[in-house]
Amino acid sequence: MSGARTKLLALDLDGTLVDSAPDIAHCLGVALEAVGFDAPGEARTRTWIGDGIETVIARALAAADAEHAGRAPRAAPAAADRQAAVLAAFTACYRNNLFERTVLYPGVEATLDSLRARGIRLCCITNKRHAFSEALLREAALRDRFELVLGGDSLPEKKPSPLPLTTAADELGVAPASATLVGDSPQDLRAARAAGFGFVFADYGYGKVDAAELGSSPRIARFAEIESLID
Repeated sequence: MSGARTKLLALDLDGTLVDSAPDIAHCLGVALEAVGFDAPGEARTRTWIGDGIETVIARALAAADAEHAGRAPRAAPAAADRQAAVLAAFTACYRNNLFERTVLYPGVEATLDSLRARGIRLCCITNKRHAFSEALLREAALRDRFELVLGGDSLPEKKPSPLPLTTAADELGVAPASATLVGDSPQDLRAARAAGFGFVFADYGYGKVDAAELGSSPRIARFAEIESLID
């Protein structure tokens, strides 16, 4: 947590505000099947989320290749072409499946409204593509809670770079020492530390953070616990 009173609360999206893994896994499965691989399933997909869909796809393809190692060789497109084909198939599926299986974590709406009523400003900073982030927040009826939304392609760098956080602080006129990020991954933690933000770890999300790296930053088991941590 930051030493100064929190004026700005930045929130990650996937694994923090929404459990989007079911829709991501569905579309990743559709996309992988389009290039001849089996759908990896939701449990495995959850472990790959956090660095943007391009990285999720790269991890899924690496896992698929490892599973197929030693089998009879088959014709396959070049790696870059295959990645592009999976990304195109995923994108076509996901734009129609942003909030079909995805759910808000319990207490999100009420907690955000309570924080805003206390005068705390809110922004969403995610590694998900900006267009998908905006659309998902609208479908989840959350978009009007946030003054600013930055996606993984909004700036030249994404988390764990501090750039999205420092950009948000600059645009909203808040000192980093008066801002806190809530997220569920090491990328979130490292971005917050580099930007001079406080940090709260959403332990119910997808990522894992080593206790030594987390240090004195608090962890929450439920989203609603944020309210008691923000002064």
